[in-house]
Amino acid sequence: MHEKIMPDPAALDGNKLWDEILKAIVSAMPTQLFPLFKEVYGREYPKDTSIVVLGLETSSFEEDSKKPPSSTLMDIALLVAGTDYYHLECQMKNDNEMVIRMFAYDVRFAITHSKTMDKNTGEITLYFPHSVVIYPEKNDAIPDHLKCRVVFQDNSEHIYKIPTVKIQTYSLKEIKEKHLTLFIPYIILRLRPRIRSDCKHPLTEKELTEFVEKVILILKEESLNGYLTEREYRNYVRLFHFAVDRVLAKHSRLREEVSRMTEPLIKLPSVIEDELHTKIAEHKSKIADQKAQIAEQEAQIAEQKLQLASKDAEIRRLQELVSQLSSDTTH
Repeated sequence: MHEKIMPDPAALDGNKLWDEILKAIVSAMPTQLFPLFKEVYGREYPKDTSIVVLGLETSSFEEDSKKPPSSTLMDIALLVAGTDYYHLECQMKNDNEMVIRMFAYDVRFAITHSKTMDKNTGEITLYFPHSVVIYPEKNDAIPDHLKCRVVFQDNSEHIYKIPTVKIQTYSLKEIKEKHLTLFIPYIILRLRPRIRSDCKHPLTEKELTEFVEKVILILKEESLNGYLTEREYRNYVRLFHFAVDRVLAKHSRLREEVSRMTEPLIKLPSVIEDELHTKIAEHKSKIADQKAQIAEQEAQIAEQKLQLASKDAEIRRLQELVSQLSSDTTH
């Protein structure tokens, strides 16, 4: 029987799930962000580069990957290689006020994490993080950069500008070539317009199957080529399921098709091996308990035998005594 991945698809209201998926990736496998940093800022980091999550809370996904990820007030802020600060946000809608929120956050971030003071002059410098806003859903109105003109009291001006990442503009081929695997849980969103009731050309089961097969192939190849660990591979399968359950919440037949296709991925050979080792260990434990019970019973039997032997010896001694007394009386 297929394990139910997401007990309640509506557990996370509105668009919160998509933000929580990003937080789950950051919490459980932060180095998966390195290809994104290369794509946006041209910065490359070796896989073993240190990465510190600066948010006060972590995602629940790492604790229990079977439940939809959640967090409490987690800021996606990171320190990479001990020197580079990053700030990421996931935004579903094209909100003009988003740049203001990002600016306010980056000011607080700089004051908290990256301000410096010149010992000689006492001058304070605030270093803003490398910020980026990720948009999972397609929206042609989203600009390449969010901009805000800042005018200081001396009338000097500065343009606060941060890049945006529009996931749905990337083809599956680009995602694979650039190793942007963290986009995988979100790409199911590109099918959402095709499942609406007013769609003239609704999504067919065949089209969905072909799409999911391509996704599976990307994950398999990233794993085989060493870009994903086995654990990361399973994490992405799990997160993809959460995304599918949300997008296809009202289309049980299509959801079942995805489950049918990805079910073998949930239990990789190593997972099956671990389960077998666990079952063997449990079986050995039961045998050990049974042996201990048998040993205890044998010990009790041995004790009873000793008691019987002692009683037999006492009976023989009494019989010999009686026999001796009878002999003395006769003489």
